[in-house]
Amino acid sequence: MKHEKATEEIQEVAALHALGALSQHEARAFEIHLREGCPVCAGELSRHDNVIGNLGLAVSPLTTPPYLRELLVARIEREAPSQSAAAFTKEMPAHPAPAPRRPSFRQTYLPWAAAALFAAIAFLLWLSFSQLGREVAAQQERLNSLLAESEATKTKLDQERARTQELEQIRSILSSPGSRVILLAGQPPAPSASAAVLWDTQKNRWVVTASLPPPPAGKVYQLWFVTAEGNTSAGLIRTDPTGRSFTVIDVPSSVKRIAAAAITLEPEGGSLQPTIPIYALGKAV
Repeated sequence: MKHEKATEEIQEVAALHALGALSQHEARAFEIHLREGCPVCAGELSRHDNVIGNLGLAVSPLTTPPYLRELLVARIEREAPSQSAAAFTKEMPAHPAPAPRRPSFRQTYLPWAAAALFAAIAFLLWLSFSQLGREVAAQQERLNSLLAESEATKTKLDQERARTQELEQIRSILSSPGSRVILLAGQPPAPSASAAVLWDTQKNRWVVTASLPPPPAGKVYQLWFVTAEGNTSAGLIRTDPTGRSFTVIDVPSSVKRIAAAAITLEPEGGSLQPTIPIYALGKAV
């Protein structure tokens, strides 16, 4: 609040300020009031500043104005030195500190809502991908199972097809006039071994079926024509993992008067003459 005229209280505060006798709180309050543009207080302070400044520049001592002496004595005698400044400051407009601004609902809850929404989306995405991963794994497992079943079925069909062809050839030979059969029995190295030679005498062809122990590594079974002149190789006999074999062999025209057939175990690649042991042997009838 601006003052209209200088009062004793205003003159007192201005004089004390010029002398540096105000407390820190009183001086700050008076300076704030001056910055608000009170011409009366500013004039009083300027007048007292001039007086204080001239005191140091004067050649001869200056007589202190009576009212300043009275003001100083009155201030010293007072019990509450800050009452005048406090009364002075009551006339000044209060400038309360601005109340803290209350955050809006949007500022308070929107970040939390956004974080919760992102967390929910992340959880749903994780759940979806996890479910998708489990479904893909289950589908892959079913596919692998179907592929294994398909492969097993294909193998079985191939085996059935091969057996059908074998049976077809066996029936063809057995129905051919003049066909002969040589049954080979297992020998001491393999008592459970067995074989049969179906001999198509018109086409001079042997169809050989055998059930033999799986050969050791580096060994192979070999079939022999046994004649009065000696033994002639009829070829190698390859077995499946179970030891079963089905082989078609053409009988050379040079081989005459076959008396028997024999199967031996030979080094890989076969031998020129049979070596011991003989695994199966049968006479031609």
